Amino acid sequence: MDTNLSRTTPQRAPARSRTRPASEKTGPAEQAAWRAEVHHDRVARRAYELYEQRGRQEGRALEDWLNAERQLVSASGTS
Repeated sequence: MDTNLSRTTPQRAPARSRTRPASEKTGPAEQAAWRAEVHHDRVARRAYELYEQRGRQEGRALEDWLNAERQLVSASGTS
C-alpha cells in the first residue's frame, strides 16, 4: 500500500465567483487580499500543470511553484 501523500490531485472547492458585486464597497486591504487570492490560485493551477507536464515526478513542488510564478509574472509584463 502506497502511503506517500506528498502530491495528490488537488481537491477543487465549489466554484466561487471572482467578481464582486458593483455595489460592494471594499477598501484597499480587501482589494489586496482578493488580488492575492486570485494570484495564488493562478500560480497553483500553473504549478500543477508543470507537474503534470513532467510526468508527475515527485519532489519538485517548490521548483514548479517558482517556475509558475516566474511564467505568470513574465506573461503579465510586470516585474
